[in-house]
Amino acid sequence: MDRDKDVFDDLEGMVVEEAKQKYSATVIDHFLNPRNTGIPESFDCYTYMSGICGDTIGIYVGFDNGRIARTGFVTNGCGPTVACSSAITCMVEGATLEEAMSITGKQLIEYLGGLPIENTHCADLAVNTLRGALAKMT
Repeated sequence: MDRDKDVFDDLEGMVVEEAKQKYSATVIDHFLNPRNTGIPESFDCYTYMSGICGDTIGIYVGFDNGRIARTGFVTNGCGPTVACSSAITCMVEGATLEEAMSITGKQLIEYLGGLPIENTHCADLAVNTLRGALAKMT
């Protein structure tokens, strides 16, 4: 049993080391330690969207006093999609509807410290899903 855990830990370490060659520390952190996962107990709007790669993101948003107070996300996506979903929910904490709607894929990518070109669609999917949820509030 301990041997299996050691093998798993070794494999996980190799995967993380390989990811460090391609992704920023912020992307890796949001993938390994995603924030705001799941559906909040209360929310005012939500939506699900699927991207060109087949990943799907659901984003839930709750407001208090005109500002985003609660967010949550679910996804069946890859590591970069998880990281983008987590990061976008962090970026909008405390924002007004208008501020959150104005966030771009480029800003999300900058927040994450960059993404390889083949993963920029993950940021666009996260931003579009957020906007889709927020559009239900207008």
